[in-house]
Amino acid sequence: MRALLLAGVLGIWTLIAAMAQPEEEIVLPRQMGAINDYAAVIGPARAALQTQLDEIKKNFDVEIVILATIYDPYDDPQRFAQSIWESWGLGERTALLLFTKERPERWVFELKLGEALRLSLRPEHLERLRQGLRAHLERRRVQTAIEESVVALHAMLDGSYGQPPPAPRFEFDFAWLWIALGALLLVSVFVGARTFLRALCPRCGSRMRTYHGYGTRSWITYRSCPRCGYARGR
Repeated sequence: MRALLLAGVLGIWTLIAAMAQPEEEIVLPRQMGAINDYAAVIGPARAALQTQLDEIKKNFDVEIVILATIYDPYDDPQRFAQSIWESWGLGERTALLLFTKERPERWVFELKLGEALRLSLRPEHLERLRQGLRAHLERRRVQTAIEESVVALHAMLDGSYGQPPPAPRFEFDFAWLWIALGALLLVSVFVGARTFLRALCPRCGSRMRTYHGYGTRSWITYRSCPRCGYARGR
């Protein structure tokens, strides 16, 4: 009986000690701007991607924030995205694009939108975006998935998402017109100069005249210099 009582007391103390231990503190990544590439997957595409994000912010007043990381402290992308959203203080017209590697070696995508932005986008378009990115992530094409997610959101905002590409328009390049006119002018000058020089007598430089007459067998046309008598066939 005494042994059972002692075992019970020890069990209670063990439980109390376990509850009293502080939970492991979760450290979230800090925001470094619109692009937070903790996984180093974007590489040289960063500059072009930043330009696109700046244009979207300027034209639609929508902020897109990207987080790529190989560590999810919760092993739950939705919870991770919510914690990042709250920690970074993201706003109503913000889209958080979270790309994280889960266990086993598997990349996943989570999209979290501010309420005002979410109401302006069509749910079927967002689901189509998720499906398309999933195929890229299964092949570990993380950079491509990030780039296409930004392109897709841009298209949703300007209303072109899911629309066929516009037919190519013929645009006349006036530079080629000036090049053609310049070439025509050079040819004209060359032909004119050649005609003028052929009209001059190579012996004395006087202007030759054109004559017509009978030759030994047929009617001929020739040029002759009235000054020195030089003659040649036309």
